[in-house]
Amino acid sequence: MREQPWRRFVILFSLAANRLRAHYMDRSGLIITRPILITANPTRLVDMLNTMSLGNSKVYGMDPTMHMCDESCKNMQCEVGDQAIGWIEDRQRRKLLIIAVLWRSQGLFSRGTVCYRVRDKDGAEYALKDCWVDEAKKDHEEKVLEIVRGIPNVVTLVAAWDVQYEGESDSTLRIRKRHGGKFSPGFRCKYHRRMLLTPCGEPLSTFSTKRELISAFRDFVVGGFLLLILLMFELSLIFVSILSAQGNDREERPTRRP
Repeated sequence: MREQPWRRFVILFSLAANRLRAHYMDRSGLIITRPILITANPTRLVDMLNTMSLGNSKVYGMDPTMHMCDESCKNMQCEVGDQAIGWIEDRQRRKLLIIAVLWRSQGLFSRGTVCYRVRDKDGAEYALKDCWVDEAKKDHEEKVLEIVRGIPNVVTLVAAWDVQYEGESDSTLRIRKRHGGKFSPGFRCKYHRRMLLTPCGEPLSTFSTKRELISAFRDFVVGGFLLLILLMFELSLIFVSILSAQGNDREERPTRRP
């Protein structure tokens, strides 16, 4: 999943001392089955070999809502041609061309964040963020981007949505439901989320002049300063509301007579 962060999960099999185990890994952790003695259950070994040799891409954990081109695409008629390195579905299930991978995380049991430069059918380019988010914080980033909407030099949220898999929101809870609902104490359900952002800037490594670099830092300072002002304003409103609530509470308390 480090080399292919667009996978939903990874499934592996291990065989040691005639004992077969299945290993399932996703963004929430690892599941290992109890060992099966293949000398007593040889059909289980055949099932494993059939799964690894005849299974489709979904069985191996590939995300069906996107496609990354590989060597096999050169030998067949790939729908993206030479203009992109893959495609990914947007909120309306329309295909956006993946122009480049801007950034990807390296952790295995993590958010699995990947940022793409994408292009729609009209030629407009966006930044698309694909990640796995804790259920309790599913809408947190979206709410923050709505608060800072309109601030110069800060990206604008175009859309945010749960990735749909077989008609329902994709999450790490799906496969665990099929195992009786027994989870480890530290299990945290993660939802597969995507966000479409504009504009999509250029990496600093592509800048060739000092003027471009200084201009980028200037934009960063301006945007950061305005964000700081907005944060101070929000905190002041919270402080005033707390004082008002305390004042109203004092007025409602009955006074004691001596």
